Amino acid sequence: MLYSNEALFVWLYAAAALVLSLVNRHDFKRSPKKAARYKKLPTRYKFGCWFVVLPLFAGTIFMGWLLIPAIIGYALLEAACVRWYRRAELI
Repeated sequence: MLYSNEALFVWLYAAAALVLSLVNRHDFKRSPKKAARYKKLPTRYKFGCWFVVLPLFAGTIFMGWLLIPAIIGYALLEAACVRWYRRAELI
């Protein structure tokens, strides 16, 4: 049984994941090149976004200090993705 805080976290995470998915879908329709790059991106980077950074952002509702590692994690992951894209000569 989920307690109220856990249930709220799960709902926030699910809502954030849904919003991110919809934003990605919209961006990929506008830019097929971006969609092609994302499809070639290794799974570990995608998992880093969906299962590390996104839960940190969702957790900020309970512990505000999680915003700091969430922003740092996002920046590091974004830099790693751009670096991978450049090495793969996709940008």
